[in-house]
Formats: sequence, C-alpha cells, structure tokens
Amino acid sequence: MGQVAGEPAKPPVEEKYFVQKVKLGQGAFGTVWRAVHRETNQIVAMKQIDKAMMPRRGVRREDVEREINMMKACQHTNLTRLYDTFEDTASIHLALEYCDGGDFGDKVKQKGAGLTEREASDWMKQILSAIAALHVRSICHRDIKPDNFMVSGDNTLKLTDFGLAIFLPNGKLLIEKCGTPAFMTPEQYFLPKRSRGYGLPVDVWAAGILMYMLMFGGQRHPFVSDSGQLDERMLAQGAKALDFREFSGGGFFGFGATSQLRWSEAARHLCGTLCDPAPARRITAEAALRNAWVLTCDGTLRFADPPASVRTINAAEVYSLGAAPPQRASFQVAPTPVLSATNRSSFSAAPVIHASFSQPLRTKSLEFHGPEVHSLGEGPRRFTHDALPRSQSLCVPMGRSISTLRL
Repeated sequence: MGQVAGEPAKPPVEEKYFVQKVKLGQGAFGTVWRAVHRETNQIVAMKQIDKAMMPRRGVRREDVEREINMMKACQHTNLTRLYDTFEDTASIHLALEYCDGGDFGDKVKQKGAGLTEREASDWMKQILSAIAALHVRSICHRDIKPDNFMVSGDNTLKLTDFGLAIFLPNGKLLIEKCGTPAFMTPEQYFLPKRSRGYGLPVDVWAAGILMYMLMFGGQRHPFVSDSGQLDERMLAQGAKALDFREFSGGGFFGFGATSQLRWSEAARHLCGTLCDPAPARRITAEAALRNAWVLTCDGTLRFADPPASVRTINAAEVYSLGAAPPQRASFQVAPTPVLSATNRSSFSAAPVIHASFSQPLRTKSLEFHGPEVHSLGEGPRRFTHDALPRSQSLCVPMGRSISTLRL
C-alpha cells in the first residue's frame, strides 16, 4: 500500500517522521499520534491503523485502500490532506494534515449560544465547499457531521474521515445503509423498504442538519428528542418539521415562556432547502454556495460608501414562470468576490448581482442573457434555487452587465 509500481520504495515511517508520544485521537481500530517530519519539521497527524483489529471491526483492506484513494483524488482547502502512507507487519500509517484547532464539534459546543450568525455563515461556506469539492469528482462522503471536521489555524475547517467515502458513477444509486443515523437522510434511513437508494444529495442533507445545530449552539438536533431518540415521522417530513423557535422565560412546565425565531429569514430558508426530504428537489452544494446568506451572511449586500463600480439596472425585465403580470425589480452589479465550488479562476473574481423582490418567487431556475455572460467562459448559465420568500435578496455570480433576467 505504501508503494506504487514503478515508484521507489518509501522509507519506513520512523525514518521519515518522528512519532511523538502525544495522542491526538483514539478510534475503534487505530490511534492518531502527533508526528514531526525529520527534515522539514512539519507537524502531521499520524494515523496508525492496527491491522489485527480490522477484521474484528468488519473493516477490509479494500476499505482502507479506498479511503486512501479518495483522499488522494481530492485536494482542497477544506479537505484534510494526505501526505504519505506507510505499512509494516503490524500497522498501516497515514500521515495527515495536522489541525491545531481540534474538533469542530467541540468548538461549536464551546461557542454555544454565543455563536454569531456571521461566524456560522463562514463555517457553512467552508462545509459546503468541502462537499462540493467531493461532488464535482462524483465522490459521496456519507458521514458529514460536526465531529468529522477539524479546525486549523484561523478557523479553517477541514473535512476528515473518508472511511465511508465512495465514488458514485452518474445515475447509480447506493443501497448500503451506513453513516451516523442522526445525520442520515430519509432515503438512507428508510432503506430498504421505503427507499430505492441514495446518492450525492445525502451529504447536502447532513450539512443542513449541521447548520440547524449551529443555529442552536450545537445543543439541539432537529429530529432527535432530549432523550436521544430519533423521531422518524419528523425525519420523513424534513424541512417542514424544522422548528426554529427559541424559547425563553416561563415558569413550571414552560408556562408563560416566550419564543422568537432563531437568526434571519435567509438563514432559515437555506436550512430548509438543504433539508428537503425529496433528493431530487434538494439544493446542491454548488448551488448553496451561491446562496445569498452564504455569500453575505444575512442575505443582503451592504456598502458603507457604495463604490463607483456599483451601478443599478432599473426596471430590468423580470419574467416569473407561471405568474402574471410579470414581476419587476431593480438590480445592483457589485464586484464582490465569489468563491466557486471548484475554485476556478474564472469565478474567483466574478461580480455579484444583487436583487430584491417585492413578491415571493416560485421558480426553480434563473437564466441570464447579456454581452458579458460569456466572460465566465461557459456561455449563458442557469442557476438553480428554491422559491425565495418575500423581500429575500438573491446573489449569484454574473458578468458585469445583463440585458435580460428570466425567472
């Protein structure tokens, strides 16, 4: 495993790394140690897998090799990097990127109710970026949850634990029921009697559950009771069963308690689109990265002193599918940087078009036409999204000018 045909043999792990007696984590069949590269002094997390324990835990050698191949196939800022692999008679060693900020789940609980919406928006952007980086390569992680993200440096999140990750050919459905039940989608949880299988959208659902937990400081799961029981009825309902109310005050049995909705309408709307119980309707990770709340935290663009490069296109033509008369709105084109799911340079500096609508929009796609749309390098584009509530702002990467916006 540590050597590929045609490549020179790698030195034993002890020759390349000094493995310290500092335990970073303990798993069912392995331990993670702190290690230092002997030449560069780079700190790594050395995952030591006990080969003797693998069969007892139902882990095959192919499973470990698949995990290694998944990590080698994807390199992204928000994915834990694999540097080296080694093998001896007793263990398999993986030299992984070291994250000095610890476990993301612990960090969320440490923040608790003090976690701000802006912090959560930045974290969700990173979580969705990690998922999108996998999905663009047709890789399904299948175990997205807070404990599988690590924190590095200045709050950079790194997705880890690729033990269940699998390549998913286009059009194929998976039927293996695996992962963490509390983060499973309806199409996963209700296998095999009430589901034919699942695909990439399962990772997006888990991100929605994670986002809901962020909204309540990591202390509340949308479908798990205080006693730790998963409510199957609520799970099947998905977004319709999300309760965003936060209660305060009150006496015995909660009498007299008051409630208010947690965070902004833009945040609650995105969480609902991530937790759509129908996988065909569920927003993709790439589309979620273009969501207004992810881009701007509260769904709006604000400028203390609007730059000269911001201009307004008044009375732009707006056509709402199935609606009459056509809705009209004004748009601002602002050179706000947008991070794309694949980090392509053609998107990295794309401006944002900011639109506020006076009525709810009931459509699934947006189509832009204009002389500079082709500057994205892909010709006219369509962006999918769910229905927008009244006065919701929408931000999408766009060329600096458009002639028509069709909804």
